[in-house]
Amino acid sequence: MSKQGSPTPLRRGIVKLWFALDAIVALAPPLYWAADGRTMSIAGVPAALFYFLAVSLCVTASLIAAYLLDASDEGAVA
Repeated sequence: MSKQGSPTPLRRGIVKLWFALDAIVALAPPLYWAADGRTMSIAGVPAALFYFLAVSLCVTASLIAAYLLDASDEGAVA
């Protein structure tokens, strides 16, 4: 039975875009922070460390979202 108007392709597209954003942000960190020489802090944490913690949280969240989407698709097929 075919599901017309299923949101799954849209969700998959969003997750793919999320992965692309993760790759861009993780592979192109703001290098000017290292060359700047100033030590700025965000919530008491150095900005560079805060940046990498935020990127790792975003990557982890995207992986969890992709896993849950895949698990829900398998449940719908079975």
